[in-house]
Amino acid sequence: MNFSEEFQNGETLLRGVLPCFWSDDYNRPFSSAFKKKKEEDGGISVNRTGENRKCYDESFEQLVKNKKGTAFKVIVELNVEFCQSEDLNLYLKYRPTEDNDYHSEIHKSKDEPALTNSQAKKLAEVCRIIA
Repeated sequence: MNFSEEFQNGETLLRGVLPCFWSDDYNRPFSSAFKKKKEEDGGISVNRTGENRKCYDESFEQLVKNKKGTAFKVIVELNVEFCQSEDLNLYLKYRPTEDNDYHSEIHKSKDEPALTNSQAKKLAEVCRIIA
């Protein structure tokens, strides 16, 4: 699957959430599910879904297949339009890997990968549980 560098309206982003990043009280991820340790490079890993059901299903399967170690508590979905809206203005970067054509990252901006606390909180509040 070859995607363009540009994310399209109608695409969604999938992220697996580990149990340690899940709030049973609020039935949603903690904002820390959308943050990385300062010393880690890159943005928040997600799988993009493309614009059709076949790509969506393949992206989902690839996310689950590539997980090593602890199983995900849930898999959540984020809307590309919301991520790129004026409210968040996040930078989405297509970063396929050798074993995952769908891999992408969410960055604070083109030059800075780490999301702010408020950006991470908004993503945790608006993500939709799909599995």
